Amino acid sequence: MVHPSQHPVLSPEVEAILRQQSRSKTEEHRVVERAKIVLMSADGLSDTEIAKTLSLTRNTVRTWRRRFLSDGIDGLKDLPRSGKPPVYDKDKIRNDIFDLLEKPAPKGQATWDGKAIASELGISDDIVWRILRKEGIHLQRQR
Repeated sequence: MVHPSQHPVLSPEVEAILRQQSRSKTEEHRVVERAKIVLMSADGLSDTEIAKTLSLTRNTVRTWRRRFLSDGIDGLKDLPRSGKPPVYDKDKIRNDIFDLLEKPAPKGQATWDGKAIASELGISDDIVWRILRKEGIHLQRQR
């Protein structure tokens, strides 16, 4: 259990990583913010002082300081979230799309388009385009 007022003691390697992250212009904002929280806490600032300086809530500061104390630098990463489960089998639909592209285009069309594929398979256009983009397939360039 992490004591509520405990401040982290940083090794030179960890401090160098956190300083680099806190100054980064290309790192995600939340990573920069978390690095600053830990560095300021290691300097002995209270959660309230850090929260006021960084325009955060005390609970946010407390959360990231405690996570760092318990898990080290890995504790500053986001935990996996469950998210919405996929409602389709990606591999099956991918194969269905490829099979469909081998067949002649619908009557009145020279080539398949995303809307026609989605309509034929009974799925959304977004799913079709997401799979085609991932595979690097451009329907306009099909021969």
